[in-house]
Amino acid sequence: MKRRDFLKASLVAATTASASRVQGINETIFDSKKVFGANRFGLFWANLNSSQIVSVSDFEGDKFPNTMNNSLADIVQNEARVLYPMVRKSYLKAKGASKAELRGKEEFVRVSWDVALDLAAKALKENFDKYGAESIYGECYWWGGSGKVGWGRTVAHRMLKVLGGYVEESGDYSTGAGLVIMPHVLGSSAVYDTPTKYKAIIKNAKNVVFWGTDPLVTNQISSVPPTHDGYVCLSELKDSGIKTYSVNVMINDTARYFGSQNILVRPNTDVAMILGMCHHLFVSKLYDAEFIKKYTVGFNKFKDYILGVNDGVVKDTAWASKICGVGADEIAKFAEILAKEPSTVLIGRALQRADHGEQVFWALVTLNAMLGHIGKEGLGFEFSLGYGGSGMTRKIAPVLKGLSTRISQKYEHIDNAPWKNTKNITIPSSRSIEALQNPGKIIEHDGNQIKLPKMRVAYMASGSVFTRHQDVNNIVKAWQNFDTVITAEPYWTSTAKFSDIVLPVAIEVERNDINQTGDTGEYIVAYKPVIEPMGESKSDFWICEQICKRWGRAEVFSEGKDELGWMREFYADAVNQANELNIKMPEFDEFYEKGFVRFEKDDKSNELYTRLADFRSDPAKYRLGTPSGKIELYSPVIAKMNYDDCPPHATWLEPFEWLGSKTAKKYPIHIVSPHSRYRLHSQLNNSIIRNFAEVNGREPILMHPDNAKARGLENGDIVRVFNDRGEILAGVLITDLLQPNVAIICEGAWYDPEIWGEKSLCQHGCVNVLTRDKSTSKLAQSNTAHTCLAQIEKFKGEIKPITAFSKPKIVQSL
Repeated sequence: MKRRDFLKASLVAATTASASRVQGINETIFDSKKVFGANRFGLFWANLNSSQIVSVSDFEGDKFPNTMNNSLADIVQNEARVLYPMVRKSYLKAKGASKAELRGKEEFVRVSWDVALDLAAKALKENFDKYGAESIYGECYWWGGSGKVGWGRTVAHRMLKVLGGYVEESGDYSTGAGLVIMPHVLGSSAVYDTPTKYKAIIKNAKNVVFWGTDPLVTNQISSVPPTHDGYVCLSELKDSGIKTYSVNVMINDTARYFGSQNILVRPNTDVAMILGMCHHLFVSKLYDAEFIKKYTVGFNKFKDYILGVNDGVVKDTAWASKICGVGADEIAKFAEILAKEPSTVLIGRALQRADHGEQVFWALVTLNAMLGHIGKEGLGFEFSLGYGGSGMTRKIAPVLKGLSTRISQKYEHIDNAPWKNTKNITIPSSRSIEALQNPGKIIEHDGNQIKLPKMRVAYMASGSVFTRHQDVNNIVKAWQNFDTVITAEPYWTSTAKFSDIVLPVAIEVERNDINQTGDTGEYIVAYKPVIEPMGESKSDFWICEQICKRWGRAEVFSEGKDELGWMREFYADAVNQANELNIKMPEFDEFYEKGFVRFEKDDKSNELYTRLADFRSDPAKYRLGTPSGKIELYSPVIAKMNYDDCPPHATWLEPFEWLGSKTAKKYPIHIVSPHSRYRLHSQLNNSIIRNFAEVNGREPILMHPDNAKARGLENGDIVRVFNDRGEILAGVLITDLLQPNVAIICEGAWYDPEIWGEKSLCQHGCVNVLTRDKSTSKLAQSNTAHTCLAQIEKFKGEIKPITAFSKPKIVQSL
């Protein structure tokens, strides 16, 4: 039964759909129940009939229930589920590495768990023993699954640590440039630090700026189950009468909700606009000279730069306007408003996913230093508000522990403890494909030199590189350099299809785990098997333990506890914490049966928390982590690195391609790829929910009316979007919400090449087919996904069926 039919069917049809499930056979259409559940989209009640999830109901404690969870019934019984262990045909025949060039093209063979696990354990162990940690790539990206016990990323890392070590990535794709530059400027990572509370902002600010951020969309999901308190705060912010501004490439959901004043800037040119604002503040004597003197270092060098002392180029509003497309008078007026009135700037992570992405965060900190609001209650700047429900008042509650990748000392007698004697190999975030192509290459990174490893085996846990990483056609070629690719995954993603061994993973409603909601910590929740796992799916924890078992190290991994045992241990620790807080929690069995425990009392001690308030009150006592202890507008440390692509103060550096470049003559449209409100990155793109977004079965492309008219396009047309890196199909939506020569294609659409395993047209609209795999700079070496030019034309070829969500060819035996 197809998923659309399933979701539209009656309860009788639901029973028929589950008739092959043993438990469902023993029940009738009158056997219904409601069970609590949670995931990265929120808390919910799962409605069951004959042991099958047929729908979800809102959970009363979720402040803004996420409509994405309406796809739960479909995502469980999905046509793209990996139901059984699979091995690529040539690999199985050779019982090891064979014909890597056939990945993506060749059939898979269904095998037993023992066969699949034996092959996986053998590939990992033999390569580690022969070549060391550098031979095992085990990054396992952040968003697959969730839970304090069985999160795919954690258990995979723990397993590979039991092996002895692996290649990991520092930072992440979301904030990679910011994580490296901000310690030099603010003395901490900043982008993930505890943010200023919304309550403090609403109390004190007269202006709030959403700079490159869209919290109405990004607050839907979280790394832990969200209760969506952020929407309550955003509603209160709207009702407060505070003036809001949106600096962006388009008029996004947040700007429309707030009725914000929109400042539309050309993509990748925010730094120029910021420098123009800084120049205007300085020459107009509107900047806070006292704050600059007391709390920062290096301003004189930055001042000389914006005045053009050394290069002869004055970075005034007229100069900035020519680059960013915002009028000079508008830039000046905006700077004056922010300087004269209490203001808070909420900074989006997307800004630094661009060529020289380090500079925009640095420039915004510099601008805010000149405004002088930093550290005043509720004022200044923030990097974290708008993501995962941050900025709310926390509850008085215990903090739930989780499984660690550290191995207990009591097992050091086993096999000479290779996990103790071997160190992981760390490369910068998003440099994995470069390492595959150029093993042994020396790259610069934050003042150090890193030798890229020779990776031979990849272990992937619920993450799709072919959707996440840039320049997909380049990945297809580089992927052949792996000897073995092992993927533990619930669905037949493109990465699964390009694997040698595929291990079917159970999702949250099919396994045991425990978690705590964020950001307030209001609930500790139990994941439990609401239904039996589909096919022969197993939890990531079980899979990793079984691989360790084949090395004789199962207990090293599990410490003799199953998932329920770990749940009990973490819950018991939370109970001990609660006792110290004079909070009574139920016994574990009662908690497990109910599914959650709630903590109701607000922690009013931090409800007006403001970032850098202590530093402002006493900069000597509360020194920052920079060498000077102050905000470094000029960094002597970076100056000594002498990087040509990362100067020692905020600087306008022309991107490798942008609307002001020569490349724009050939490829005149800048493609920007924000989050979709219909999925979490690529998750749920295989569910029925995509029908609310797609156009003619393709990922939509938002185009300005002028650009559409010039190409003879209408709403619903399928277009070919292309550049030198690749080509994709997309469905046209014409709107005046964005500026001319800018188009929007959300990230996360599943990759669907016309010819699997070769450079070819992506029929579905995976935007990373178009993006370039170039690092931000030698400093951070992060990704530049938002620096992308392309051309658009009406597609004239044959429109073929989408295969992104179909299973590969599968045979029963060799």
